[in-house]
Parts: sequence; C-alpha cells; structure tokens
Amino acid sequence: MLTLKLALRTLARRSGRMALIGSLVALGTFVVVFGATFASSAAEASRDAIVEHFTGDLIVYSSKAKDLPSPFAFNTPLPRIRDAEAVEAFLRALPGVRAIAPYAQNYGIVQAEREGRKVDLPFVFYAIEPASYAEVFGPIRPSSGSALGGSGGERGLMISEYQNGQYEENYGLRLAPGERVTLLGVTEGGVGAAASTVLGTFAPERYASVFNYINFLDAGSYAELYSFAGVEALPEAFERGLAAAEAGEDAIFGLAGDASLSSLDLGGLVAAPLSGATMIAVRLEGRGRLREVMGAIEGAGAGLEIKAAPWDAASGFYAQISRALQAFIFAATALIFLVVALIFTNTLIINVTERAAEIGTMRALGADRSFVGGLFVAEALALNLASAAVGMLAAGAAILAFAGRGLPLPETVSQFLIGGGPLPLRPAAWPFALGTAVAVLVSILATAYPVRVAASIAPVKAMGDK
Repeated sequence: MLTLKLALRTLARRSGRMALIGSLVALGTFVVVFGATFASSAAEASRDAIVEHFTGDLIVYSSKAKDLPSPFAFNTPLPRIRDAEAVEAFLRALPGVRAIAPYAQNYGIVQAEREGRKVDLPFVFYAIEPASYAEVFGPIRPSSGSALGGSGGERGLMISEYQNGQYEENYGLRLAPGERVTLLGVTEGGVGAAASTVLGTFAPERYASVFNYINFLDAGSYAELYSFAGVEALPEAFERGLAAAEAGEDAIFGLAGDASLSSLDLGGLVAAPLSGATMIAVRLEGRGRLREVMGAIEGAGAGLEIKAAPWDAASGFYAQISRALQAFIFAATALIFLVVALIFTNTLIINVTERAAEIGTMRALGADRSFVGGLFVAEALALNLASAAVGMLAAGAAILAFAGRGLPLPETVSQFLIGGGPLPLRPAAWPFALGTAVAVLVSILATAYPVRVAASIAPVKAMGDK
C-alpha cells in the first residue's frame, strides 16, 4: 500500500512527463485493440462472404477431376458427377447438412438476331436449379426483367449488367428481358443448340469482380443444350439382363433362351433429363460440423465417385488473398505498436535515469533494491493501466461506431477481402484483454532494465550526482 501511495504522489509531481508517457500508452493500446478487432472481423467476414456467396461450407465434385473446384473453372470445366441423384440423396441424409445446391460451370454462345443478322455472343455461366441455389446462396435478384424459377418456374438465362454492357461495347447490342435467343454449346457429338429466353439482368451483391463475368442458366436448359438425357425407366427384360450381368457369366448364359430379350420394345421409353452438375455446394447447420461431414463424404466417396473440398480450398485464390491481407493487417498493427512501444520505453528509461539521485537517496535511507524496483514498476503500472483504459475506451467507441454501418475500405481490397462493401467490425472481448496484457508487459519490461541499472548505483555516488 505504501508503494502505491508513493507511486501516485510521484506521478502527480511529474505530471507533464507522465502525460507524455500516458498518451503513448493510450495510442499504442488503441492501435492494438482496434487493429486486432479489425483483423479478426476481416477473417470472420471473409469466411462468411465466401461461404454465403461463393462456395458453401464445402464443395462436392467428381473423383475423376484432376483439379480442385474453382470459381474460374470455365476453360477446363470439371467432369460431371456420375450419379448426381444418388449423391444428392446421400448428402441430404447426412446429419448437419442444411441445404445443397448442384450446379455446373460451362461456357457457350448466345446467338441473338439483329436486323436480320445473327450475332454470336460469348457466354460463361452457372447452370443452376434456382430453388436449391437460393437455399444455399440466396436468390438472384433481377435488376430488370424476372428471375430464374419465379412463380411460374421460368426457364431461361439471366445476364449480368456488366456483361450486357460488354456486349453493347464490343458487339453493338444489348440483350433485353423477354428476348428469344438460341444457345449453342460444344458437345461430344458436335454443337448442341437450344432455344431460350433472356429472363432478366442482375447486378451481383458480392464478388462483382467474379460475378460480373458470370451469367446464370437453368439446369433443365443446360441438360437440353448439352444432351444430358436418359430414360425414366428401362424395360423389365432389360433390367433382368443387367441384373444377370452383375451376377456373373453363368447367369448371362442362362438368359440365352429368354425370348423377351431378343426383341425389346423401345417405343415406350420416356426420355428424362440427367443432371449435368459438376459441383454440389453444401451448407451446414454450423461450421463445427465441417470435419464430421467431410469425413462422411470421404468414407462414401469411392462408391459414389465423389470428393469434397472445404470452402477455403474451393474458393481458389480468394481465401489465400484474404489471409494475406489479414496477415498484413496484423503485421501493420504490430509494427505501429512496436514504434509506439520503443518511443514509450525510451521515455521511461530517460525518466528513470534522470532520477538516479532520488534512487540513491532512497537507498541511503535504507530502501533495498526490491523496494526501489517495486516503486518504479508500481508507477509504470498505475500510469499505463489508466492510459490503457483511455485507449481501450477510444477503441471501443470507434469499434461501436463502425459495427453498424461498417468500415469503408478501398474497393479493390474490399472485393478480395469480403466481396465488396464496408467491413462490419465485430466487437469481441479478447482484443481488450490483449491490450491490457500488452500494457502490463511493456510496463514491466520497459521499467525493469533502467531500474536495475539505477538501483545498482552506490548510494553515495548517486547522491553525489544530484
């Protein structure tokens, strides 16, 4: 108690110098708390933006794929998932799976007609099932016209506003909602064609740097364009033949006398579109289920011919760039604080060494070294904790101010970090605990060395230097 009283009296007597030291501590604490909150908020917002607008919590894709799924897999699209219906049923049955969205990435041609001539427009797109896609990523809101799969289950395509502007700039035309067009796509048998309608245009809410160049087509039109078709049911005799083939050679030869196999009636076959999905985005009930669900998919993957990639691996370089930006934020915060801490430490050292005569007097009156050291540490802690509290209050006020409306960022940084827009700061307790711990640690480290040096001076010499 005596040490604290003496420390407070000293602080009051040397208020000018102490105010300078306190302001440095307050500034350093503000930088630590605000910087840590900024970085942690950026990490959370980046993950949420990628999961909610880009990949889901994980992506399921064909085990035959040589590459990871990517937002830009248009030049070499992933292979189709072999039995998409079975895979979808398997995923929906997994505990922790909230929603799934099968879709495909591909490219083709939109052929429009103007003044009696046909104009071919390059077209990269996601082929989606509108209802399931909306469950995972939210609806695609049209800026003009209507959306895919509206109240009437409309089929067709949606063009990004940016892409439509590029068509006008490079080809001299804009596609209008309601316009009839022809879609052309390269298939194994040549070039497929399908009539379609431009339903509307849209402006992406997030990741405009990607979705400005991506358009949307309904999965049914995609299956028709690329000839993904099968039959609803096979003839009974043919099913029997398939079962025999699986049973072995003897069963196959046993069918030799089955007259029903010699003339199959194919007239009753009903065509059914097959999914052309190359990926299935999966949203989970909570991020804690990721490892569990990934493990279940890995266990069943060989039979279903699928693999899975978590959100960060499936986001291409976006997660990597986001992490690099976060690391830069932490490094910049640490560098700023280091500069502040060095100035603060230098000021404290000067403060202690200037008081060598005072230390010598205390030693001459019987104070031991531990008492002298404790007194200076108490002064530093009392000053720095009070100053840190001021810095934390200022940081808390700034964080709350940007928690609602978000912190504005340069557009390029914002696009790569959170897909665009201001960064909402998310208050958390740990940056304030970190700020307090740093203030205490710096107080002790900055005081320990000069106090040890001053306390080692002989009392008579220290008093003689007065």
